[in-house]
Amino acid sequence: MSTNEKEKTKTTDTQNKENKRKKKNIAVLVIMFLLLLCLFIVQCQLDKMKQEALQKQQETELEARQKYILDSLRRVEQMKADSLAEAARIADSLAQDSMRIADSLRVADSLASLKPEINKDSLRHVRDSIKHVRDSIADADKARNDSLAAVADSLAKLEKARLDSLEKKRVQDSIRAADQTPPGAEIVPPAGRYYDPIKLKVKCDEIKCKTFLSIGDTLNPQEAGKAVEYNKTGSVFFYAEDSVGNRSPWEEAKYDMASDNICGKHAYPVPVGGKTVCVDAYEYPNEPDANPRDMVSQEQAVELCQQAGKHLCTIDEWQAACRGKDKTRFSYGDSYKQNKCNTNTKAMKRSGRKEQCRSWYGMYDMNGNLWEWTSTASKDHPNMFLVAGGAWNTNNESKCTDNKFSFYPQNQYPSVGFRCCK
Repeated sequence: MSTNEKEKTKTTDTQNKENKRKKKNIAVLVIMFLLLLCLFIVQCQLDKMKQEALQKQQETELEARQKYILDSLRRVEQMKADSLAEAARIADSLAQDSMRIADSLRVADSLASLKPEINKDSLRHVRDSIKHVRDSIADADKARNDSLAAVADSLAKLEKARLDSLEKKRVQDSIRAADQTPPGAEIVPPAGRYYDPIKLKVKCDEIKCKTFLSIGDTLNPQEAGKAVEYNKTGSVFFYAEDSVGNRSPWEEAKYDMASDNICGKHAYPVPVGGKTVCVDAYEYPNEPDANPRDMVSQEQAVELCQQAGKHLCTIDEWQAACRGKDKTRFSYGDSYKQNKCNTNTKAMKRSGRKEQCRSWYGMYDMNGNLWEWTSTASKDHPNMFLVAGGAWNTNNESKCTDNKFSFYPQNQYPSVGFRCCK
């Protein structure tokens, strides 16, 4: 075989291999597209099933209300029939009493022709009989009137109950039509790393509200008004539903259940620049529900951390603890939420009171509450030190990346505290 033929053969083999590779890639892409299409169809079917279940529930409630109204109307008709029967019975009784009176009068006329002594006794007997009949008629009239009054009262109560039920339904329908806003839901404790088993609970920002959570996926929701024991690394999904049927979307909280806390009490490890730093969970004195220390200079903060066998956190250590593993802008996520941390009030709060103001690694109140001294000097002002995190009134200007340098180390401020690292 000549050299040209060998080269042609080699070129042909290369092209064949290339064509096979392209076909294989195309086949893989087609399979992936089909899988995505199947997932989309399954999701659509699940949404359809949820809608059908909700519609069925609403139809069941409507049928129950209609049945209650029909039963009330039947009771009213029955009471009307009973009243008519009672009235007929009383009329018969009156007719019989009238006949007895007529008979008594005839007897009285016949006795008028008898002897006086007999006539006198007979008349007395007749008068007694007539009085008895009259008393019977009066009692019958009273019983009839009482019966009719009781029936009328019962009918009025039933009618009022029916109208109240219709009015309640109308008000509920009006509220349901006017209120289209879903409630807000939040899970506590928030997503993050924990070293001991936790108890999950979903809270709602409305009074009459039900909350649900589902572990691992959204297929097995369970009520979350009471605490649910949890000790598993993974995702927990949750939502809330208000009294008129508005429902918040599924939200996801990721948890990392660890067992390697090397930092001791109220401090947790944070990776910083290839090393591990133990960062205090709370602002100094690092105790939950304690008043954090303010009115302390940067020099005093350095000394207090050294007395505890630690050092005042650098800006890098502080920001790494605040931003967490996903490097978010706030300790709880990337978008500012006014109620998560103490950033829109008139004074500092006790450490850890804001349950949602927790970073992934376990540090509380790193956004708001108090600015915190660091041991890092400003590059532009070497005689000043950076403070980080914002205070109780800094609102959106309390991000993990926010810092100031206009604080002299020897000065004390009512809005500045600190935390220690090791």
